Amino acid sequence: MVPGTRRSAVLRDLRPGTLYSLTLYGLRGPHKAGSIQGTARTLSPVLESPRDLQFSDIRETSAKVGWTPPPSRVDSFKVSYQLADGGEPQSVQVDGRAQTHSLQGLTPGARYEVTVVSVRGFEESEPLTGFLSTVPDGPTQLRALNLSEGSALLHWTPPQKPVDKYNVRVTAPGAPPLQGSAPGSAVDYPLHSLELHTNYTATVRGLRGRNLTSPASITFTTGLQAPQDLEAKEVTPRTALLTWSEPQVPPTGYLLSLDTLGGQTQEILLPAGVTSHRLLGLFPSTPYSARLQAVWGASLTPPVAASFTTGGLRVPFPRDCGEEMQNGAGASRATTVFLNGNRERPLSVFCDMETDGGGWLVFQRRMDGRTDFWRDWEDYAHGFGNISGEFWLGNEALHSLTQAGDYSLRVDLRAGDEAAFAQYDSFRVDSAAQHYRLHLEGFHGTAGDSMSYHSGSVFSARDRDPNNLLISCAVSYRGAWWYRNCHYANLNGLYGSTVDHQGVSWYHWKGFDFSVPFTEMKLRPRGYRPPARGG
Repeated sequence: MVPGTRRSAVLRDLRPGTLYSLTLYGLRGPHKAGSIQGTARTLSPVLESPRDLQFSDIRETSAKVGWTPPPSRVDSFKVSYQLADGGEPQSVQVDGRAQTHSLQGLTPGARYEVTVVSVRGFEESEPLTGFLSTVPDGPTQLRALNLSEGSALLHWTPPQKPVDKYNVRVTAPGAPPLQGSAPGSAVDYPLHSLELHTNYTATVRGLRGRNLTSPASITFTTGLQAPQDLEAKEVTPRTALLTWSEPQVPPTGYLLSLDTLGGQTQEILLPAGVTSHRLLGLFPSTPYSARLQAVWGASLTPPVAASFTTGGLRVPFPRDCGEEMQNGAGASRATTVFLNGNRERPLSVFCDMETDGGGWLVFQRRMDGRTDFWRDWEDYAHGFGNISGEFWLGNEALHSLTQAGDYSLRVDLRAGDEAAFAQYDSFRVDSAAQHYRLHLEGFHGTAGDSMSYHSGSVFSARDRDPNNLLISCAVSYRGAWWYRNCHYANLNGLYGSTVDHQGVSWYHWKGFDFSVPFTEMKLRPRGYRPPARGG
């Protein structure tokens, strides 16, 4: 009994871990008012564990674990799992109302120990423990190749863990099922005596001892037609146009395979409806073999083939834009050069074929501020951006290019209708071991000499300053450059910034408080002579 003015009461001497029914009613004299009911469970003195650990939806790399929560309140559950034969345990905390959790990133065909504990505050219950085994990994990427009227070749990628053999089953509505086996070393299985224009389902499983792996399955249709009349047209030293006729029943796509010297094969997936494809970036004076297959889902027809040889060039594998100029001047363009003239080391570049006789290989351009130049050492080492827009070719490429010969440097600057340039007769960039140290000599031009000050300096970026200065120049001036202490040129600075000398600046042309809107840095052989035009 409590006074009618009270709005709460403490019940004492209750039993722990017990569910109580509560009834509250008012009294007016001898009369009872209406009552309300409720329940309350006292906490257990020891935090109880969850119960009934179960596993479901077990796959190669995932499984679902479920449990029944204890009757007492918990804040959360901790789910831990590790390889049963030893391994680093992994844990995840889940909400106290949860009763399931999905484990991801498991190893196929492995046995795991899984525990679930209740958590309340800093207290943990005794663990609830169980074991599960993931599905062994099986074959993948099953395809039906060389589809003809009555035969096909099943091809698959073997699992990482070897199997003893493969079971193959092929079914179709109204047709007798085909069953067979292949040795564990096999990656294909021929099918014969198939019925024409029939939809088949093929399933391949691996067998390890008595355990079957997960299956690989596909559907395919017999009697599909291959494309016809594959031809190579408009063959140039670096391009070719392949054309073909579409089958009567249009496929879902095409697979084009291109074989090159050295046994390398390039595969290109093409969409449905196309009957031509232009090959780019080919090598001059090189024989090629093209094979085209129609694709229906995971099925491919037998290939139709065509061979061609690309045209010759005066310099088949130009090492820079100066040598590319000898293959025909033309307009400025993106193209491919080959470091040290080595066909195994192609490099995509932009060639300026017009400025001062052309032959310039552009390695830096700022033009609109769309590309972020506030980057780290690795980005500057390997390059970034779009060579037809804003970009930095990369310090590794600069070193490879300039170590192979004598090169000049040109810097073109533009602001509205104003233009200026700075040219240096000798330009070289050392290797990464020397922190891409810069070497320049022999200035002339209209922009003033803002780069000679930087000759002999190492390259530094926001995350690496080989100068070991107390305050990094790259960080202070928001760039990456051959800083000294600190700069008269900052062409990789913040685009458009006029704050604290952090912009794209060339001091001897526009001072520190002007950010140059267009810059290009480019190199060409020191002894370059433009080829005679015409005739």
